[in-house]
Amino acid sequence: MAAALSEEALRARVEECYTALQQGNWQKVEKYLTKDSKPLFRDQSKKPLMAFQIESIKIEPDGRTATVVVQVPIASAAAPKPIFVPKTTLWRMVGHTWYMELPKPDPNAMRSLFDPTPKVATSTPGDRFSRDLKFEALWRSLGDVEGSGTREVRFPFTNVSTHVVTLADIQLGCDCLRLKTRQMVYQPGESGALEIELNPSKLSINRDQSFTQDILFRTEPSGGYVKLTIAAVLISSPAPSAKP
Repeated sequence: MAAALSEEALRARVEECYTALQQGNWQKVEKYLTKDSKPLFRDQSKKPLMAFQIESIKIEPDGRTATVVVQVPIASAAAPKPIFVPKTTLWRMVGHTWYMELPKPDPNAMRSLFDPTPKVATSTPGDRFSRDLKFEALWRSLGDVEGSGTREVRFPFTNVSTHVVTLADIQLGCDCLRLKTRQMVYQPGESGALEIELNPSKLSINRDQSFTQDILFRTEPSGGYVKLTIAAVLISSPAPSAKP
């Protein structure tokens, strides 16, 4: 029972810490770091995370140290498809509270943890953003979404180019998202919408948390890229009441 409670408390701390990283709230992030880790964190370049997902938590037999693996998406102009990569972090129990301990001092490793986007020294064809489609909005918020239900989001657009446009290589970046749009080819002047379904049940949610996920795709024949963003607050479903 004690071990289960300790893991639950650690999971909650990890989610809170990474949610602050996702929001770019660096001052709040420091509340989850050990005393020696705070100056290391301040010295590093930082960038808000697109999303995150806890993969595993392993608490050592002493009950006071743990390793946590978090999946973090990376994307760049050179590699526009978001790819989730595992990031291993060390957590220590100080008093009765879990804190993350940052490695010392490896600038490359720190950048990899808190700014996972690869740096691109030279321009590439992927630097181009598509101008073929005009979207009503590139960012949509679903508000509160309960973990037991699904929600749909639409990104309406119009083909403002003078040629036929094909939507290609659509990358959702999360198993919790499903593409519902079937039409992929649009004539000049034709309107449509990219429709995405969010299914929070595919995520491990045991408490309310914010959610942000980018969607990337390419338009052909121009080869330009479009990035859309979905945001929501995931509400955990209440546990079923026991029958009398």
